Amino acid sequence: MKVVIIGGGFAGLSAHKVHDSLLIDEKDYFTLTHKLVDVFRSGNPDVAKIPYQGKAMKSRVRNVDFRRKKVITDSGSFDYDKLLIACGYSQKVIPNTYKIENVEDALNLHQKVLGAKSVTILGGGLLGVELASVSREMGKEVYLVEGSDRLLNFMTRESSDFALRELREMGVHVILKEKVEGIEKNKVKTNNMEIESDVVVSSIGFKGPSLIQELGLTNTNGRMVVDEYLRSVDYDDVFGAGDSATMKKFVPMSAQVAVQAGNVAMRNMIGASEEPFQYKQYAVIAKVNGKYFGDLMGRFVKGRLAEIAEKMGITKTVMLVK
Repeated sequence: MKVVIIGGGFAGLSAHKVHDSLLIDEKDYFTLTHKLVDVFRSGNPDVAKIPYQGKAMKSRVRNVDFRRKKVITDSGSFDYDKLLIACGYSQKVIPNTYKIENVEDALNLHQKVLGAKSVTILGGGLLGVELASVSREMGKEVYLVEGSDRLLNFMTRESSDFALRELREMGVHVILKEKVEGIEKNKVKTNNMEIESDVVVSSIGFKGPSLIQELGLTNTNGRMVVDEYLRSVDYDDVFGAGDSATMKKFVPMSAQVAVQAGNVAMRNMIGASEEPFQYKQYAVIAKVNGKYFGDLMGRFVKGRLAEIAEKMGITKTVMLVK
């Protein structure tokens, strides 16, 4: 059976571990997306890059002929019996802001913030909270704007309160329950105030990759819609996994979820199983003000236990790639 995987992220490599397929990716390295904040901190791209070591063919996918079952790339066309689309996420471009979608974005933001006195970050999720902490560590005046009534609103209340307390202790101006109504150069307008800063960073607006819509696949926010077996609702021989896919029931964008999805999708594709996909979010760990914290199996943890959980996640990722 000829199996082609588009995308060498968490889901794609997890699937590749199950079945030795042709894996196509635009890069020749795996991106540790949760380490992009460390690239921003250090200016060193290598902290978030792991070479594929020959497991992937570097090429850009231009199109897919679903009728003839061909993936068309810059390096030629490749036939498939089953196709897995697992090409990650993208971030909406918001005018007058900087995004942090990939290594290049993180390096660019590092340079911009180095020369700035003040930074405004939009969004109080994991990325926004960690960016705020690092920006403050770099000696910048930092504003963090969140529309809801708490940070990390998908995590436990204890994690939300911990992040808020630590950021304010550092001197970050955390602004909650403020809706952004406009962004001009160096100025953010909310429903109650105007914030002036040298750099405005967006940590929101994550969606599926542009390829999904370009291929004409049924999608929600750019993520291809799949059934409970991770099979495309459009084609029986096409599957989706990771951040580029979702079911009618929302599937979170998460490395842990992507790894699980890649494994299940490939097993279903090659007939090793017929397993409905059910994900588990084991741990969500962050680092603020030099302190690890987060949710482990739905319970708040901090300190050494949180750090161990974070390190174990990285170790498993490296094993996945190698």
